[in-house]
Amino acid sequence: EDFERIGVSSIVTVGVRDIQGQGFPPELAGQADAVFLDLPQPWLALPSAGEMLKGDAVLCSFSPCIEQVQRSCETLKSKFTDIRTFEVLLRTYEVKEVITASGLSEDGCSMRPCKRRQRPSGETNAAESPIPSTIMAKPCAEARGHTGYLTFARRKCLY
Repeated sequence: EDFERIGVSSIVTVGVRDIQGQGFPPELAGQADAVFLDLPQPWLALPSAGEMLKGDAVLCSFSPCIEQVQRSCETLKSKFTDIRTFEVLLRTYEVKEVITASGLSEDGCSMRPCKRRQRPSGETNAAESPIPSTIMAKPCAEARGHTGYLTFARRKCLY
């Protein structure tokens, strides 16, 4: 329904199937420009996923554990090239306005080094004081969340 609503139903195929056990439907072989996998054991679906891809098309697999990535990359080596894995980390930044006269934030902590944007001289409003300030961003000290990995591979062209 969502694909119809946004006008992509003619180019998107949706189905429910045990891809790890049964593989992709054979009638879709060679028709996919790309395949995205988010499976507990992606290496089981990789041979079938490779058959679905057009020559030189791209596969992407999301895995929460590095062990899944290792097994998947081992399987990919036979029929894929340009295999690359990227770790996906959530890193939250604290962004706030600080007074720049002393180089200290409102809580008295130094916020350097960090990324900052100096306010243009004309950018003020009536509620602001004439004290110089800067918008500063720094990584939050507490890291929460979980990492994950995106593995990309290009199907080898068979000439």
